[in-house]
Amino acid sequence: PDNIKIVTCDMSLGFKKGVKDNFRNSQTIIDKFHVIKHANEAVDAVRKAESKEKPLLKKTKYLWLKNEGNLTDKQLEWKQELMKAAKHLKTGRAYSMRVELQDIYEQACDRQTAEARLCKLCTWMMHSRLEEMKKLCVLLKEHWCEILNYFDYKFTNAILEGMNSIIQNVKRRARGFRNTEYFKTMIYLNCSNLKIDAVIART
Repeated sequence: PDNIKIVTCDMSLGFKKGVKDNFRNSQTIIDKFHVIKHANEAVDAVRKAESKEKPLLKKTKYLWLKNEGNLTDKQLEWKQELMKAAKHLKTGRAYSMRVELQDIYEQACDRQTAEARLCKLCTWMMHSRLEEMKKLCVLLKEHWCEILNYFDYKFTNAILEGMNSIIQNVKRRARGFRNTEYFKTMIYLNCSNLKIDAVIART
C-alpha cells in the first residue's frame, strides 16, 4: 500500500475513506467521467422538470447527454433545432454549463488554468437560479482538490470502467453462473482478447 502513489475513484465517501485509511502516501483523483456523469444527471433533472411545461423537451434526454459526435444525422438535426430555442430554456442553460465543464477537462493544460475556469463555472451555476446546477456546484466544491488533481496527473479509470462493462455484459448474457470459477473463466476469456478459431465438428 505504501508504494501506491495515485488512486482514481468516484465521489463515494466509502472510496475516499478507504483510500485515506489504506493508501496514506497516495494522491486521490476524482475520475473525470464520474464528474461528467453527475453533470449529465443534473442537466437531465432540469430537463425533466421543464418538460412538464415545455412539451418540445419530451423524449430529448439523449440529445442533451450525448456528445454531438455520437448523435445520428437525424438526432443532430433535431438537436440543432432545439439549440435555436436553447437560450430561452432552462435545459439549454444547464446544458451549456455541462459543455463548459467538459471543455475544461479537454482544454485546460494545467491545474491553475482549470481552477480559474472551474471557479467561473461555479459562479455561473450559483447565479443560474437552477437548483440542480447549484447542487452540482456544491458537489464540485466538496471534492475540489481531488477533482483538480486530475490536471496534475491526467489519470482516469477508463480502462477499468471498460473492463467492468465487459464483465457486466458477460453476466447478463449468461443470466447467472452456477459457480464462481466458471464466472472467472468467462471473465478471463472475454477480457483477454484471445483469438480463438471456431472449431467445426465433423460427423
